[in-house]
Amino acid sequence: MHCFEETKILPASAKVMYDLVMDIEAYPAFVPWLCGAEILEMKVNELSAELTMDLAGTKHKFQTVDYFIPHKLVEIRLLSGPFKFLESVWTFEHIDDQSCKVHFSIEFEFKNMMLDLVASPIFGAACKTMVNTFEKRARSLSAI
Repeated sequence: MHCFEETKILPASAKVMYDLVMDIEAYPAFVPWLCGAEILEMKVNELSAELTMDLAGTKHKFQTVDYFIPHKLVEIRLLSGPFKFLESVWTFEHIDDQSCKVHFSIEFEFKNMMLDLVASPIFGAACKTMVNTFEKRARSLSAI
């Protein structure tokens, strides 16, 4: 099992950062390893999504169910795809109107041992830059 977590204080409100994480269909525009993203179903405090990742030229689709508490929490769990296990959590802690503490954690393992061997270093490196990726997105949209 591969694990990573990061906590960072960002010069943006919890609402701004939460909204960026929830803007799933925009991910292909700024998350380098994603080439497709679609919300499949939206319910109260829950959604399902399908994401397509491009890992070293090989595309893999996976579906997640995301549970959320607006401006506070996004919890992501695997429904289907090339992973044996995938779970991720974002939390957003209000500091003031211009800053928040963001915590991101992820645990994953690919089903296939060969895919795990090849893709885990790429996917793991992407996970390590996730908070920075969203911070850069906020800056590019002039949100911070």
